[in-house]
Formats: sequence, structure tokens, C-alpha cells
Amino acid sequence: MGKKNMDILLGNILGNAAIKPQDRYEEPAAPLPENDAPAPSTKATTKEQSDDSWRHFSFICSKALVDKVQAIAHKEGFTIRSFMEYVMKQGIEAYESKHGKVKKIRSKEIHEVM
Repeated sequence: MGKKNMDILLGNILGNAAIKPQDRYEEPAAPLPENDAPAPSTKATTKEQSDDSWRHFSFICSKALVDKVQAIAHKEGFTIRSFMEYVMKQGIEAYESKHGKVKKIRSKEIHEVM
């Protein structure tokens, strides 16, 4: 029900630019046993994670917008992360449909410049 509500909400916000997400089923993570604590992270683990397909991304926006995102996520049972990822994907797909595929900009290493 939450996915349907999100599609309706985004359809109202984005209008014709709204694109339906592909259906996918994600298995919920198995809960950790109470006696097992997660291992502390190390620099090597952090380096490995940065090479994976996920990266931390944050930005500043108006308090009113933050309050609305939190309210929607709470009301519909989403995480803020999943809601924001969905909204950003919709915006990028709408942009790409008008302007073509977005390519990653290659940044130079310091030794290439100096």
C-alpha cells in the first residue's frame, strides 16, 4: 500500500514527469541475535564500502521541506532514505528523458595536475 501511495503522491508532485518504479522485492534483513554485537568498523572496511554501489550523500534544504519529507515518510511507513532516493531517481529520470543520459564526470588525481 505504501508504494501505491508514493506513486500517487509523486504523480501529483511531478505531473507528467512521474515515472513508475520497477517492481522489486527486497528481503528484510534478518535481525541480529541479542548477544551478537556488530563488529566495529575499520578504515579498510570503510574504504571497501566506498567502492561499493552505495555512498553517503547529504545536503541542506529548507526546514519546511524537511518537515514534509519526515511527515510523509512517517505517515506512509517509509524510511526517509528510501523516500529521498525514490524522489531523486524520479527527478533524474525526468531530466534524462529531456537531456539524454547523465555521465559521471571524471575527476583528476593530484599527481596528474601537479
